[in-house]
Amino acid sequence: MTTSELDQVLAMVRAAPFTSDQPVATARAGMDSMGDAFPVPAGVRVETITLGGRPAERLTAAGQAGAGNGPVFLYLHGGGYVIGSPKSHRHLAAQLALETGGVVYVPDYRMAPEDPFPAAVDDGLAAYAELVGRYDPRRLAVGGDSAGGGLAFATLLAARDKGLPMPGALVGISPWVNLGTENASYDRLAGVDPMLSRQVIAYFAPRYLGNTPVRNPAASPLFADLRGLPPTLIQIGDRECFFGDATDLHEALLGAGVDSELVVWKQMFHVWHLYWPLLSEGRAAIAEIAAFVKGRCAA
Repeated sequence: MTTSELDQVLAMVRAAPFTSDQPVATARAGMDSMGDAFPVPAGVRVETITLGGRPAERLTAAGQAGAGNGPVFLYLHGGGYVIGSPKSHRHLAAQLALETGGVVYVPDYRMAPEDPFPAAVDDGLAAYAELVGRYDPRRLAVGGDSAGGGLAFATLLAARDKGLPMPGALVGISPWVNLGTENASYDRLAGVDPMLSRQVIAYFAPRYLGNTPVRNPAASPLFADLRGLPPTLIQIGDRECFFGDATDLHEALLGAGVDSELVVWKQMFHVWHLYWPLLSEGRAAIAEIAAFVKGRCAA
């Protein structure tokens, strides 16, 4: 990372702050504009498919060694369960495909408020169940960012409870695993987090939860029984309000006997990976995920 890189990205983030009075359609269009700002890197094939009964994209690193038998990554995009799509995260998923030399699936799962909890969990489970039926589970990785990170945990907890085999790896990027905002990080880091706040969470959480209690473990996996989950990597920036919940999750995973690795990225903000074309720390974090997945997902 260079200071100029980080300054440039932070200026972009601060130039378009999230406003809690905007219509959902406006917020969705803003998030999807990431797909226009950052095109797919060369060497990745993007296909429109159906996965688990939902539209999805499959991204393959064409010509990469091991592309036919490398890791298979189910990637669940972020966006507070309200915004985001395969388009908004296409460039991130494509870089994951390049780095792993495998295949990345990004389902277009249902979102709130049209389809509140547990629709996203149901769709994540359906996508995972189809991949388990198609691939050796040891080749599979499941992960996501922000809400998608929380959904990755919720999906595998639902899969475990259904008796499905676990994948080789689980990845949470700045995971949103507690839909409540009681953690002290919301106060302590409010002045340095350029993206998250209690006001931002108040826009997304009620739309997703509806009448569901905030500590329902399928909505807020921090409060779930985490036993039986696969080796887990959690990446969190030290400048984001989710920091406290991420560290609590790591402790809970260890207490449940899960092989969990927590990596704190200095000076990073929420899902800095999305800015990998401009930010070397974004590229390095994606490379770290790929190394973790390749080391745990058998070919």
